[in-house]
Amino acid sequence: MNITFLIGNGFDLNLGLNTRYSDFYPYFIEKSTENNMIRTWLEADELLWADLEEQLGKKLENVKESEQDKFYEDKAELDRLLLEYLGNEQEKVSIQNKEEKISEEFARSLRTFYNGLSEVGRNSITSTCNTYRNEEFQYCFVCFNYTNSLDQIVNITRKLKSPITTHQGNGAKRNNLLGSVLHIHGTLNEEMILGVNDVNQINSGFLKNDVEFLDTFIKRRMNNSIGQRKTEHAQKLIEDSHIICIFGMSIGSTDKMWWEEVVKWLNRSDNNKLVIYYKGYNDELDRKLPVNTIRLNNRLKREILEKGGADMKSPNIDKVQERVFVSYNSDIFNFKEIGFVS
Repeated sequence: MNITFLIGNGFDLNLGLNTRYSDFYPYFIEKSTENNMIRTWLEADELLWADLEEQLGKKLENVKESEQDKFYEDKAELDRLLLEYLGNEQEKVSIQNKEEKISEEFARSLRTFYNGLSEVGRNSITSTCNTYRNEEFQYCFVCFNYTNSLDQIVNITRKLKSPITTHQGNGAKRNNLLGSVLHIHGTLNEEMILGVNDVNQINSGFLKNDVEFLDTFIKRRMNNSIGQRKTEHAQKLIEDSHIICIFGMSIGSTDKMWWEEVVKWLNRSDNNKLVIYYKGYNDELDRKLPVNTIRLNNRLKREILEKGGADMKSPNIDKVQERVFVSYNSDIFNFKEIGFVS
């Protein structure tokens, strides 16, 4: 059985890294050349990387045909400074003499990934696990971050705790193992991709018809152009999964193709279950108001299904939504107390 995590920036924030868009913004303004056109497009109060990508697509309306080469140069400066900034953050990672604690926390998180769900959610995930209990369980990761922090943690855990645990299947012990980490948008050392989901997010008539521009600004086409086949590998990981967990990601439009893949996967089998981890719900939880929980549950489920192109008027949509679960303020992947960042 395959359990696949889609990992976003919330994972690095959990480690204590300053990798929010709002952390990078002042660095970009300080370091970029004054005539960089992108400086005037960005806002300091944007919260998410998806907001940055979406804003780039919208502001392309300001680029004249005579300024296309200038945009390439300015976008390259943005990319370079982002690599530089995240590289500085990545260097703060300190694992020496902490390997055992790091591997223990990671293994614990994977073993208990569904503990924060409601009783109905826990029972549903347990049911899927029981269906495949005669197989080995494998945890795989599609990482949307450029940093290598997840890779370091997976490698440490694989070295110290393999298998991370076992389960009983048909009278015999079955292993729970760590699988691969796939960086769908590249890394700080390998073809970092920053762009939009599709041509509809490019707000420029002439650029929409420029094949070279599309190959350098639409994420799927960039992946294909550099020949890494990461899109196909990630699609196969999702297709082969039985449970998918979305951790530390916003359900943004610039990653729309992945929400479409997740919705297609949900529709393939009644045994496929989706877990969305949501952070920032303290006020409602403190008041213990059921209406807030119900409305937020429904909003998050609708958001991913609508972004993924689900037919919300389908008679089967309720049954699909019943296999989507939300975990609020989960304690998994909690490395700050270990002192992961120096």
